[in-house]
Formats: sequence, C-alpha cells, structure tokens
Amino acid sequence: MINDYARFGAQSGVSLQCDRPCVALSDSDWRHQLESTSESIVFVDEGLRDVLSPEFASAVKRSSNYFVLITRADLANLPYSVDEIYKIKTSGKYHTLEPFYKHNKTYRHYLRYSAKPKKNFDAILTEDAKSGHQFFCARFGEKLTCACAGGNANILRWLLDHPDSRVFVVADGAAFGAYADRVLRLQQERRDFIAVCLPESFEWLLLRSGLIKANGIDEALDSPSSHIDCEYYESWEQFFTQLLTEKTAGTIFEYKKSKLSEAYMIPKNADKVMALIACGNIQ
Repeated sequence: MINDYARFGAQSGVSLQCDRPCVALSDSDWRHQLESTSESIVFVDEGLRDVLSPEFASAVKRSSNYFVLITRADLANLPYSVDEIYKIKTSGKYHTLEPFYKHNKTYRHYLRYSAKPKKNFDAILTEDAKSGHQFFCARFGEKLTCACAGGNANILRWLLDHPDSRVFVVADGAAFGAYADRVLRLQQERRDFIAVCLPESFEWLLLRSGLIKANGIDEALDSPSSHIDCEYYESWEQFFTQLLTEKTAGTIFEYKKSKLSEAYMIPKNADKVMALIACGNIQ
C-alpha cells in the first residue's frame, strides 16, 4: 500500500499520515532505494530475501532512517530492543499493534512466560564481564555465583549448560530482541529456576536510579526516541552509554564501561540501582 501511495498518491485510495517520508523497500532494488533515502521511515516485509543477510544489516546500521521490519525471523545481525517487537492484533476490519513481550513495569521482569522461582537464586548471570558484571559481583559476590555469558547471544547456551542453577538473568533489553524468544521460552520451561530481567541497559539502570543529578536525563529516559539519532547510534544502549559518560564526566560517578567507579558500589547507592530490578533474594 505504501508503494501504491508513493506511485499514485491520493488516486491509490490509500491514506497516509506521517511526519516523515515513508518508503517500502522492493526486493529487486532495495540497495539503490536505501542509498537514495534518508531521514525516512522504511518498511520492509518478509518478502525481502536479503533481510537476514549481513549486507542488509550493514546497510541498516549505516542508514539515517528508521526501519519497520515485518518478519517472523530473529534478526541476529541487528541490535533491536525486546520492547520494540510487536504483534498485529486483528478485530474485524481493524488492525492494531501491541507489544509481543510484556514486562512488570516496576522491575522489568518479562512476563510473556511468567516465572518466579520458589527458592532463592544461587547465581546471577550477566551478558559480559564489564561494568554491570563488576557491579553485581561487588553486590553479591560473597552470596551468589556471579557469571557472565560472554555476549547476549551466549546466554541461552549458558542456561542450557547449567540446568540445576537457580539463575537471575540480567541483560541489555535494548539489544536483546533477537534472543528473547528462545530465552523466555526456556524461562517458561524452567520457571522454578530462571527469571529474566531486561532493563534497556546497565547504563539505563544507573541513569534511572536517580544517582546522577544533571539536566536532560529525565527527558531522555522518558522519551528516548525523541533524543536518539539513529544515524549515530545503532542501538539505544549506545545512546545511554554516551549520555551517562557525558553527564558523569569529572564527578565521583564518572563512568567507564571497562571499570566501574567505586561510588556506584557504596551500599546506599547500590540500593537505589537494585530497587529497579529487585526479585526474591536479589536485592
């Protein structure tokens, strides 16, 4: 329909209302279309044969456009948020979109396959060994096993390799879209052993905790899409990292992804961060 509107305008019988130009990619000419399109909303349906290819992913990452990808496939080549996956709900002739994965708005625990282990957790799993992992090790290292998966793509494998562990999983929801289905299905199968928490990113947690007092933070957190230029950031996680780095420069909370400031790990400060994701004995 978007193609029809682009070709024939109002004569197509299609009504299109949007603040930005809308483009639908065609299978035969998508490379040329993207090269000549900027600051637009680009629609791609699953008929595009190259949608899973590294070439297409690279073109998307270099683009200044926003993309709406209509597909059932997991797009592992692209970082996209678990909160930006939708399903089409149909009622008669009307169609609406609703989030595919729903979460507890207070603690970011994902509820499509609800789980709450009956016993205390004995392990906490992060996706990498950087600042977030350092934080949880400082907080729980003497009480729990603090493990890292070595990347969000490896979380499922770690969980499968440790079937008897009662695990609280913390990963960056802003780039977890491609892995959410399999991990949350496993959570359903092992609901007494696994709980998954997907804040936008660890940097988002630190910003949302209220520890950082600086202008513009609340506005960016409340409406990220109004502040994030997709030409410069592949994912919201990158934006929150840059924002936290800028807002904490020269303070006791100065942020470096490779080594977390001790100020965040002071109990009264860590309490504020943990209040956003608390679950069972993860406090």
